[in-house]
Amino acid sequence: MRIHGLILPAVIAALPLSYSPVAGGKTASAPYVKGDLNGDLSLDQNDIVMFNSYLRGKLSLTDAQFTAADINSDGRTDIYDLMRLKKNIYTYSAKPPEGTWLAYSSSGTDYYYFSGEKCTVTSQKTGAVSSYDCNISGNSLTLKNSSGEKTGNILRTGSKSFTLARADGSVENFVYYDSSAIDYSKLLTGDYYAKNGSSTRAFNIRGVSGTVNGKPFTYKMKGSDLEFDFSDGTTLTAKMTRVDSMHFDLKWSSGITERFTLRNITVKNGITYVNGVLIANKSYSLPSSYNPGAILPEALSSFYTMQADAAKAGLNLWITSGYRSYSYQAQLYNSYAARDGYAKADTYSARPGYSEHQTGLAMDINVAGDQFGLTPESKWLAANCYKYGFVIRYMNGKQNITGYKYEPWHVRYLGKDLAKEVYDSGLCLEEFFCIDSKYKN
Repeated sequence: MRIHGLILPAVIAALPLSYSPVAGGKTASAPYVKGDLNGDLSLDQNDIVMFNSYLRGKLSLTDAQFTAADINSDGRTDIYDLMRLKKNIYTYSAKPPEGTWLAYSSSGTDYYYFSGEKCTVTSQKTGAVSSYDCNISGNSLTLKNSSGEKTGNILRTGSKSFTLARADGSVENFVYYDSSAIDYSKLLTGDYYAKNGSSTRAFNIRGVSGTVNGKPFTYKMKGSDLEFDFSDGTTLTAKMTRVDSMHFDLKWSSGITERFTLRNITVKNGITYVNGVLIANKSYSLPSSYNPGAILPEALSSFYTMQADAAKAGLNLWITSGYRSYSYQAQLYNSYAARDGYAKADTYSARPGYSEHQTGLAMDINVAGDQFGLTPESKWLAANCYKYGFVIRYMNGKQNITGYKYEPWHVRYLGKDLAKEVYDSGLCLEEFFCIDSKYKN
């Protein structure tokens, strides 16, 4: 991946590799760094002498040393690499780092922000931030706080890249990112489903790095403006418009707009969660052992509040069917299938393990039949249930998406904030999360 002409360490050969240094280096194996031919974790005149000896045919290099000497990564080791090595040593060696640098190591990626004698280090994985006093003396960098001290040698590999070699033999590759600090809270970390008409793309974003359909990139955010640097050297810009907590639009400079949907799918103890929300539909089932035993307290309490407010409007709401166990759903579904056939039953009843009623978060209100849709209670429920954390789960006109016929009596509890977002979107839950609801057989 390239940022302003630099090859990111995540894409080049992984560090560390090791070799047995020759005279002048360490006696034990050490990680190689571009230009560090003698393996002493320093770039200096000794490396230049070795390089000259190799070019004059007076010294042989091991495979690992050859890779270390191929500074411009073109597969050859020649005078151009020597010139690059000299430039790295003599031109950049006295320049302390400033701004934000992406640091790649075997343990993951961190964001270092250098500002004078202060440095903050942010973990890309967790967002945890550590603050240090920073001291640079020659090519030695020391970071110190109340928890301890980190010391290493800075090996300049270019004006916007360097390697930090620590005393324990570990190395971090640094690539310049930006002059300002990264605001971790605004990063787009997550798995996204991007759609424009019938065209879809899969984005996997971790911190400021990611892939789109497997193609690596990094990005920068300046307010609502985003800049993407792709691995092939392409740079694209886009303007972001936030839609809700799980959606945003990117309008690319080409004029094309894509809707991004956050879609982090996790499975815990056989239960599927999408963005932390428990999902049960024809694609995602619940284990037979999942048994809350009743409607969950928060959902039930919210219903009672809704029921009371409806009564103030002269309307009567009650729960005709709430929690259903796996075994009860099996009996119910099989009875419908025996009466109407399995294909017909699948349009209005869930197979055991696939019913929302088993979650303890769904309920049927008043009459579970089409006639309910003609009542004042049905109209009030459709217009107001989101205010209490519920949505009409199987919406009219969404049968091919939800997998079920329109059921104005069936509500699902999501909590007030999410229910309002879903209601405002006009989407069913499958559309909102960009997930399917289809039996596999």
